[in-house]
Amino acid sequence: MEAENKDNNGQNKGSGHKILLITGTGAVVIIILFVLLYFFYPQSVEWIKFNAVRGSNIVSYYLLQGKPHFYYLAMEKNGKDIIVRAGESLEVTYRDEFAVRAVASDDLKGEFTTVSIEGLGKGGNDLGVLLRGVDLINKIMLKGELSQSGGTISGYSIRINHKNELLANVPIKVVITPQDWLRFAKDTKNVKMQIEYLKKAIEYNREDTGVRKILAGIYTKLGKIDDAISQYRDVLELNSEDKVALRELAECYIRKKEYDHAIEVSRKLVRINPQDAEAYATLGFSFEEKGLWEQAIENYKTAVKNDPENYTIRFRLGEAYVHVKKINPAIEQYEYIVRNSKDKNSALLALGDAYLKIRKYDDAVKYYKEAVRYQPRFAAAYANLAAAYAGKGNPEEELHNLKKAVALSPDEPVIRFNLAAAYEKRKLDLEAIKEYEHVLKIKPDDSDAIERLAELYFKRGKFDHSVKYHERLSKIHPRNPSVFASLGFAYGELKNYNLSVENYKKAIKLGGKNSNLHYNLAYTYGKLGKEKEAIAEYEKISPPTKEILSILAHYYLKEKKVDQAIKYYKKIVMLEPKKAASYGSLGYAYAARGDWDKAIENYLIALKYDREDDELYANLGEVYEKKGLYQEALQAYTNAYELNPESSRAKKRIPRLKILLLQKKLQKTNKEQE
Repeated sequence: MEAENKDNNGQNKGSGHKILLITGTGAVVIIILFVLLYFFYPQSVEWIKFNAVRGSNIVSYYLLQGKPHFYYLAMEKNGKDIIVRAGESLEVTYRDEFAVRAVASDDLKGEFTTVSIEGLGKGGNDLGVLLRGVDLINKIMLKGELSQSGGTISGYSIRINHKNELLANVPIKVVITPQDWLRFAKDTKNVKMQIEYLKKAIEYNREDTGVRKILAGIYTKLGKIDDAISQYRDVLELNSEDKVALRELAECYIRKKEYDHAIEVSRKLVRINPQDAEAYATLGFSFEEKGLWEQAIENYKTAVKNDPENYTIRFRLGEAYVHVKKINPAIEQYEYIVRNSKDKNSALLALGDAYLKIRKYDDAVKYYKEAVRYQPRFAAAYANLAAAYAGKGNPEEELHNLKKAVALSPDEPVIRFNLAAAYEKRKLDLEAIKEYEHVLKIKPDDSDAIERLAELYFKRGKFDHSVKYHERLSKIHPRNPSVFASLGFAYGELKNYNLSVENYKKAIKLGGKNSNLHYNLAYTYGKLGKEKEAIAEYEKISPPTKEILSILAHYYLKEKKVDQAIKYYKKIVMLEPKKAASYGSLGYAYAARGDWDKAIENYLIALKYDREDDELYANLGEVYEKKGLYQEALQAYTNAYELNPESSRAKKRIPRLKILLLQKKLQKTNKEQE
């Protein structure tokens, strides 16, 4: 027994020793494992430590009623699970969608824990609510909370509350990108705001040429061409071969009519891409606007060579040919468009116009008719067709097509005007007047229609209407002397001589060269009894007619300025060297001066051309008598009496002269007898 107990004791003692050995070995193993985990899986160690601390805190929270600790947020972001720990922040861009799925704290059940997301929360507990970053970014941008220095804002957070008291804040780091400003610019209809958003986008990414081009495009639409040019230049500083920027910059220069700059930019574009048809077309247009048509044509030709099916450029080439009167090459371009393009109506019209210019009216009619077939309600085609028929000498078709054009486009003033002109050409004045007046209803300041109405009413003697339209015309063309000349005449016909004089004087002051102006003004002065002013105007007429010379000569003779009168009578003789009246008047003037010999000379010349004029004989007799040539005087008076027994001067002078001659004869006889 003792031996057994001993054994048993010994055995027991042996068992106890074994247990101790095992426990010591386990501790070593645990230590080794911990070291290995620390070196190779440090996160596992952190997890162990975290859970040890958390376990202690949970005990404290539940048993000792202490304040809970916040550890992390379990979240979903863009469909992926993430953890945001205490001390970390949540980064949000406009593309992100996120939700707080759980709050890791000592409140294991979360029954007293709520989540509130500043700026985005729906109110109450936002736990499990899916939220969008774009909503927060939009709010920040609309409120203008973003500083000028950068594109990030951190004034927002996820608030974790426990029993309505703040437990923790997880900061939200909101990232604003240039694309946000661009997105805002696209979404707003307020152009000013668009511009501001795009400027912001450029501030935060000055290397983004795309945003600059968008901003430049908006400036162009607003007509702020200088601002657009500035943006395109900035783009080219970043990328000197940006083709879009170069092309748009050239267009901006064209809009500013700075064609040399447009040429410079377009030439750079064709150096970069020699196949760029649009760049050559821009060069062509710029040269065209500078009046360098041959250079324009060469560039349009290159553009067409690079892009044969660009019918717009080909059409411009045709127009350039027409401008330099190279009609056949223009026709080639238009015919190519007609053969190959679906949209051929403009080319058909251009072909009609080209053939009209070279007076090939049949061809013009052909193409205008084809244009009408494609667009049967195209009023301009009918109007042009009318012009072609007019060239063919077919007035009926001309009028017919103009009426069609007016029916299709009753408010087109040009077509109405052409119809009125067609009526006027056929002397249908009333119809023409009606159409011209309709033109003025559509376009009240159409000077051509006003002029035609003024002239038509003038022609028809409706001077009150003519004055009305000429007065309107004088306001449109205040430097046109012919308008005031017509006004002067019309007022004269209305017997408003003062206004007539006023308008004639305006016409002359403005440089009117028509001698009728001075004649009409002189005539009107005469109507006003202003004889001196009238004579002054008659003297300005060059060359003077016989009528004018006669008026001047008679006036000066009446005023006893005989030498002046003789000067003008001599001019009449030069104009009519074989007219008795011319010499008779000159003789009369010499007689008034007392130059009997010259008077007799001119009366005798007058009688060579007209021996049946009793007044000439009477005047000659009077001069002979004054010179003391009584026998010659008696013969002249006798000739006058024989031609006209009613001649009072001859009746009176013949008896007296006979008595005088008898007395002289008796005196002579008496002397001889003595």
